[in-house]
Amino acid sequence: MARIETGSFEEIVRQPKGKGFFSAIGGPEFVAAQIFTILATILGVYLAGYVSFQRTLEYDRFVKAQQRSDLLTAMQEELKQNIIRLQKFNERLPAEVGTAVTEWPHLRLFVWQAAGRSSSAFDVPPQILTDLQALYEDLGEMLTNAEARENFRHLTSSNIYDRTKYKERLTAQLKFAETSILPALDKAIGSSDGLVKKYSTSEDASR
Repeated sequence: MARIETGSFEEIVRQPKGKGFFSAIGGPEFVAAQIFTILATILGVYLAGYVSFQRTLEYDRFVKAQQRSDLLTAMQEELKQNIIRLQKFNERLPAEVGTAVTEWPHLRLFVWQAAGRSSSAFDVPPQILTDLQALYEDLGEMLTNAEARENFRHLTSSNIYDRTKYKERLTAQLKFAETSILPALDKAIGSSDGLVKKYSTSEDASR
């Protein structure tokens, strides 16, 4: 009679487990593919967020550069207008002989005062700010000086010296504005316009 050999119950139970965990879930290739998918998803989300952040940053820089350029340009135009008006006024002021002056101009300071109430003022180069502040304060004091107004209202030989010195001082202030402050504004505007162009190009390229 033939002998039939059979394995023990423990051997029969252990046979399915011999294939291992990886075989049960699809094999090592499947696990590797899943891990790669997860990592790719994480990397994709990170890169998308980074690109979005960079675009937002570039746009903010563009807007700030544009605002700075606009502010500097407006300040420059306002200063030019004040210089021209005061130069014409200074020409009418009599040093020795001439016609008495009763009407005095006032400074146009809309842009300057608006900038002072805005955080955008801190985008202006510090030297320009201090020079403009000193200039406008000095000119303001000169135009509201009661003694000077009296001297030019009543022309006498005794106040010729004071009138001459006043005209010289006004001429010096306006010359400083023309030869120092305006060129500094030109340079600052050029720098700001360069940044506007740079960030504008970067913004277009990222679209």
